[in-house]
Amino acid sequence: MTAKKLYKFLISIVVCTGIIFQCGCSSLNFRQAYDKGMRYYNEKNYEEAIISFNNALNYKPDSYSTLCLLGTSYAYNKDIKMAEKTLQDAIKLFPNEWNAYVLLADIKRTQKDYEVAIDYYETAVTLESMGGKEKMYYKKLLKQIRTEQAAYSMQDPVAEQKSRENLKSEIVNTYTGQKAEKETPAQTGEISLILDAKKWEKALEQKDDKSKITEYGLKGEDVKNFKWTQLVTTQYFVISDEFKTTLDEYYNTHIGAIEAIAKNSNKPFEKKIIYQTKNEILYEWKFDNAKETEIARIVYTPKGIYHIHFAKKGSFTNEEKAKYIDMLKTAGLR
Repeated sequence: MTAKKLYKFLISIVVCTGIIFQCGCSSLNFRQAYDKGMRYYNEKNYEEAIISFNNALNYKPDSYSTLCLLGTSYAYNKDIKMAEKTLQDAIKLFPNEWNAYVLLADIKRTQKDYEVAIDYYETAVTLESMGGKEKMYYKKLLKQIRTEQAAYSMQDPVAEQKSRENLKSEIVNTYTGQKAEKETPAQTGEISLILDAKKWEKALEQKDDKSKITEYGLKGEDVKNFKWTQLVTTQYFVISDEFKTTLDEYYNTHIGAIEAIAKNSNKPFEKKIIYQTKNEILYEWKFDNAKETEIARIVYTPKGIYHIHFAKKGSFTNEEKAKYIDMLKTAGLR
């Protein structure tokens, strides 16, 4: 080997050694920064964890676990904008890994942005990277979230309408010195439900100047003789000098009557308030080990009480429960 060739050979060895050394140092630096970030993360010191995980990404910008941990640290540190950006970067780099989808879904769920959250959860469940146990868990969670979404949607229009009324009053009082005129439309006691006419039919209707009751049964079932598997009942009771009540008083009286029947027959009875405000109660009950169940909404107004029931012989599935909550939410009260 000539001196010139020997020189080139030695130079190449030095260069390769330098590259290997640099790679080794980079890997070591990444591990040190990552471990430091994990330590801060476990100590819930998220500000320091963010610094360390960002430092780790300088050495290994395509580390999926680091991106996910950094995004979660941002979320815990209440920097939601950076949390979402970091997790979205993780999805762009690793579209077939499920963790970042779920983390983003969790954030959207806390923001009550259920449609986007459900989309992220559903995408995660379809990915092969998610294990069987995780798929079972998140499929079950999705049903729960849909129910949660329906319950939240039911209360939202009420809050929005109240906000609009308050805003209207503020504007009138501030700029004109006048009081806002309250619109008091006539209350008829009518209740409109979005029922499938191919499935449900009106089975009974009673009305007088104090109340109105309407029952809907499944087509082909003998509702009048109590031979039904599913039943929808809408009720309206006029509040007057003869009939004065509050929301809680009405609910307790109604539930109390059913509890008394259960007690007298020595059969178990479970009740649960799903959602309650000053003017509304959404609840469910199970009688005789869920041989009969009901989910219902009571709405109190100064003029009358609206009461809508969905009853079933047997238990509601999660899908049925979410569907009926949504129907209760969209019920038109007049």
